Amino acid sequence: MAESALNVYLVVSLSALAVLIVVLNVFVCFLVCFNKVPRTYTNWLIVSLAVSDIFTGGVLLPVYLIKPSSVVPSYSACMILLSGVGNLCSVTCDRYVAIMKPLEYKYRAPKIFKRAVILSWLIPAMYSLLPLFWGTDTSRRIHKAYLVCLQFFGIVVPYIFITFAYVRVFRQVRRSLAVKKDFECPRVHKNERGRISSDAKVAKVFSIVSAAFILCWLPIIYQTTANFVLNRYDIVPDALATVSLFTVAASSLVNPLIYAFLKPDFKTAIRNFFPRTSGSESSESSIVIVRWSKERHETS
Repeated sequence: MAESALNVYLVVSLSALAVLIVVLNVFVCFLVCFNKVPRTYTNWLIVSLAVSDIFTGGVLLPVYLIKPSSVVPSYSACMILLSGVGNLCSVTCDRYVAIMKPLEYKYRAPKIFKRAVILSWLIPAMYSLLPLFWGTDTSRRIHKAYLVCLQFFGIVVPYIFITFAYVRVFRQVRRSLAVKKDFECPRVHKNERGRISSDAKVAKVFSIVSAAFILCWLPIIYQTTANFVLNRYDIVPDALATVSLFTVAASSLVNPLIYAFLKPDFKTAIRNFFPRTSGSESSESSIVIVRWSKERHETS
């Protein structure tokens, strides 16, 4: 009885998270596609990352809840993991060029965007289907080699690049701001410092997104390594399978919240989309008009 009640709570909570993930990430796509925020290449990369998160809430979690024994969740998880890492690498490359080589960014951004989006989706789609060639037999050596390559080339190497890139980016930002501060204060240097500060804020946002993503996927990475690479089922807690579902859901849920609270153009767009004081301002303006008309009538 207690186990069935626990299963009900699990299904209800994961279903609610899945709906919330889809709604929030569709809203992110809406803000960019309908020009509520600037249609920059960086924001289009955010849309690509949001689509990956939509797959988590719209495909991975529902399929697991409906048919957990199916092989589809494994394919979906691999696809979402690799596409998420690929999109994070794309955004990192975009920010790296924007800050390290600002004069070249205007010309290199379109090429970076096209190549990044294609590679971020094509490679994960192809790699996630490779186990079909050996019947998804997890006991075969080729499957273990497949998982090792996935983790090393699909996670470790990209995150080395991401970490190295953001370290260099923040050092460059600190150095540039220090140099601009030594000058007098003409308007040109103020504008340049403002641009550098703005780029630094965006880089900070995506460094947080990258860190949150890998932390949320660690339970699944650990579970996969222990079970299917090392064959050490004894070192995997029974509750980890359930916990990993919630952490993966959290990775797709946290991104829109980070944009909303930390990314300046998204904060402005959301503020404009949900105006707080429009009703009060209209009522106050109507009161002022009524008072003005009364005073004019009395003086006349």
